[in-house]
Amino acid sequence: MKNVFFKKISVKNFLSVGEEPVVVDFKPGLHIITGTNRDKQDRRNGVGKSTIADAIHFAVFGSTMRELKKENIVNNLIGKGCEVVLDFSVNDSEKTTDYRIVRMLEPSKCYLYINGNDETRDTINNTTEFVCKLLNTSQEVFQNCVIMTVNNTVPFMGKKKLEKRKFIEGIFNLEVFSKMLNELRSEHNEVKKDFEVKTGRHEEVENAVNTHVSSKNKFITAQKEKREKYLKRQDDNSKELKALKEKSFDTNEDEIKTIKASIQQVEDNIDSCDAKLTVIDKGITEHETEIKFKAQALSKIGTDEETCPVCLKPMSEHDREKIDSEIGNIKAEIVDIKKKIEDSQRNLETVKLLKDKLRQSKYSQTETLNEHVLKIAQNEQDVSRIKQLEEWNKTLVQDIEQIKNETDQFDTAIQEAEARLDNLKNDIEGVKHRLGILDVVKFIVSEEGVKSYIVRKILQVFNHKLAYYLKKMDANCICMFNEYFEEEIIDEKGKICSYFNFSGAERKNIDLACLFAFMDIRRLQGNVAYNFSVYDELLDSSLDESGVDLVVNLLKERVDKYNECIMVISHRKESSKIASHYKNPGEVIYLEKSKGITRRVEFTE
Repeated sequence: MKNVFFKKISVKNFLSVGEEPVVVDFKPGLHIITGTNRDKQDRRNGVGKSTIADAIHFAVFGSTMRELKKENIVNNLIGKGCEVVLDFSVNDSEKTTDYRIVRMLEPSKCYLYINGNDETRDTINNTTEFVCKLLNTSQEVFQNCVIMTVNNTVPFMGKKKLEKRKFIEGIFNLEVFSKMLNELRSEHNEVKKDFEVKTGRHEEVENAVNTHVSSKNKFITAQKEKREKYLKRQDDNSKELKALKEKSFDTNEDEIKTIKASIQQVEDNIDSCDAKLTVIDKGITEHETEIKFKAQALSKIGTDEETCPVCLKPMSEHDREKIDSEIGNIKAEIVDIKKKIEDSQRNLETVKLLKDKLRQSKYSQTETLNEHVLKIAQNEQDVSRIKQLEEWNKTLVQDIEQIKNETDQFDTAIQEAEARLDNLKNDIEGVKHRLGILDVVKFIVSEEGVKSYIVRKILQVFNHKLAYYLKKMDANCICMFNEYFEEEIIDEKGKICSYFNFSGAERKNIDLACLFAFMDIRRLQGNVAYNFSVYDELLDSSLDESGVDLVVNLLKERVDKYNECIMVISHRKESSKIASHYKNPGEVIYLEKSKGITRRVEFTE
């Protein structure tokens, strides 16, 4: 059990407190904080009584319960030098350690002294966090278990469901489950994201494997088709080579020369025939011309007239005989010429026939020659084709061999992808297993898990304490909480009611009963006990005289039982009488405000 003993607080230039420090010792007993406002005659409000509670809160957390801005915390008349000093000790495992917190504004500073040594952390926030861990408290728990301010703090029962749950978890020291749950949720989300990422990668790699396998199959198919294509070409080439090599490539150059010579001889003979034809044609033409001349001469020789048309001499018998003889000669010559023409024409036909025969011989021999030339050209082409086919076959052999030796580059990629796939499968299985564990652990620390079991056990004690204090307060209701921190309030008629169905005094009874029960549970479950508590205006509203007596009796009971320092802030004049107690008498902390400055003065009745 950790026991926290608040010893003393000193307040300077804080809110209405001025340069003169207000010092309060936390001694066991029931103490009353009251006072007078001299700036307003016969008024007890606005004295600065709540400043003590705010100063304690400020010393621990660095803020006031009224959540004032820092510039409004410093005394507005002084404007600087705000300082709150809180002395306390912590007894843990029979070892007592003294602490002092010095918190300042204008300038802003926070010092922490442990057994007189300066142990201030590197920042104000870190120092505050250390103090909160040391006191094992939060602002919500502190305000409902140590300091209760009616006007500035929402009562527990008036809080929203989520706020109630958070507060009770703090009281029951179950924040660890919420923190664990939040961390587990965060971790679960991260692991789930990791699972989704790995699943996405697994799908990508699986698609890559399928792509590589498909590409490999296509490659093998293409490789097979290419090989079959090359083999078919090789087979076709081999067949063509065989056919070409089986052909006869014999060519007689002498025969070609003989044919060419024979053709040349025929051409020469044709040329001779042409020459003869030309001569014959010329002779025939000359003979025909000669016949024409003879015919013309014949037509001019002789006349039937008695006189010569040339010389105009009379025609004699002798002349006529001579004419007839000449005509006969000419006609005979014409006949001879015609005979010559006929002989020439026969010769012409003979020569023409010979020429035709020669032409036919030339054509025949030319065809034979062309056949030999074509055969030679074909032979040369076939030889070239054989060389080409042989070269092609050599290349095809190399290509086919290359296909055999082609490395399947997809195997390595597939093996690597499958290795990654196996690793991802193992990772995914690991993440699945981890998610399963997280789901189980989440359930364990969730509202329905072990937390619910623990809460039910604690609630038995809490509800018992709550019922005890409600009875002590003479409340006209009973209140119980379930493991989900949902309250059920039953009035004196046995009807289930809402907290807000009750009057202000009745709600105050419930609030105080909850407060005392929370303080007891905090002491039991939280393993921490504070030696003091503050109640602001506890007796000034809602409670009647009987209610005040019941509350005072409870407070005195706690003083006697736990040796606590209880401070009640009140503006009631008669409240000062409460401080006297036969076993643990308290004192009246009397404050006086004058000219805007609050001081502590000696109390006189």
